[in-house]
Amino acid sequence: MDKKMSRREFLKHALHLGAAGSSLFLFGNMLAGCAINEKTSERSYATREDAVSIAYLNKSLGYYFFIIQQEALNRAADARGWNFEALVADLSFVQQRKQFEHYVTQRKQAIILDPIDSHGMAELFNHAKDRHIFIGVIDTPVTAGKVDITVTFDNYKGGQMAAEKIVKLLEKKYGEPRGYVLNCYGELSSIAWKLRRQGFEQTLKKYKDITLISIPTGGDIIKMHDVTIDILAKYPYIDAIHAPSETPARGIYQAMKEKGKLYTSEHKDHIIFVTIDGEPLAHQWIKEGILDASISQDPIAYSEICVELLNRYVLHGNPVPEHEYRNEKYYWEKADVIVGPSGPCLTIPPFEINRYNVNDRRLWGNIAYNEWGITYQ
Repeated sequence: MDKKMSRREFLKHALHLGAAGSSLFLFGNMLAGCAINEKTSERSYATREDAVSIAYLNKSLGYYFFIIQQEALNRAADARGWNFEALVADLSFVQQRKQFEHYVTQRKQAIILDPIDSHGMAELFNHAKDRHIFIGVIDTPVTAGKVDITVTFDNYKGGQMAAEKIVKLLEKKYGEPRGYVLNCYGELSSIAWKLRRQGFEQTLKKYKDITLISIPTGGDIIKMHDVTIDILAKYPYIDAIHAPSETPARGIYQAMKEKGKLYTSEHKDHIIFVTIDGEPLAHQWIKEGILDASISQDPIAYSEICVELLNRYVLHGNPVPEHEYRNEKYYWEKADVIVGPSGPCLTIPPFEINRYNVNDRRLWGNIAYNEWGITYQ
């Protein structure tokens, strides 16, 4: 999708998703794709003479999470009168490299990206720096090359918290931490998913009576569905299932439904179910009693804070300093900016969404779904 589009066109395009996201339409009774509510603005990405011009490289339109990141960036840029453009790589690293090169030739003041491969962009970052183009990274941090600001999530701790939640619920069920746990882990070329797996599995391995069944799925909805179907057949009394993101976890939900295992948390045969991301779909499952918890990120904060710090420091020629960032509009309220090997990085702390806080208005899923009107179709 290498073309400019209005915000409305961008959000409507998410209904089609392309080859990388077409699996979201696998099951007719599942929520699939995303559409913009009629209340949402129809303004195009207008060109403003002498305005700051930034570009965004999005991973995919196949995840609600990524759609919200782009919408949040557009809103943040628009609020400052900046020009904003975006391209979508459909989860292709080769495509994302080409798109980055394209925007370097366009001489944008800044390029923001959510990297598909955490290690493969260093040379391109150097080319951008040679042309005095600033670089921001959101969501997935890079492990090679230097950028001006990264806004991310403590992915290791997110995986750890998901595991700790499952352990707590196993203890409630059995009086001790024991049982069988399936981890449908994601694509390991992404440092984010790699760290979530490490945090999750290293935590569970501390418990000798917990049997961990760890299976790669690439973060794909069909693979998560098929893996879950297979495991439910081999281990009919599986105690818990984990997925590192909720869009592909729809496959798990559907598999449990097909096998008659979709019990609420009050039922004696309930399968403990814990995910990561915190999207509106997770809110729905929590309210249904199917999902026990979601360890939440904050894609709205990623985008807004990246633009904020670029504007406050980087575009004025100053590096982002180490400091404690505070903002009570976000559920997590404060986070530290630390300068590391790839440059300044603000790491948002993970937090648990459960039945007690699922309606909090500060949660990004509630903002995107209820206030912005970006709904599942």
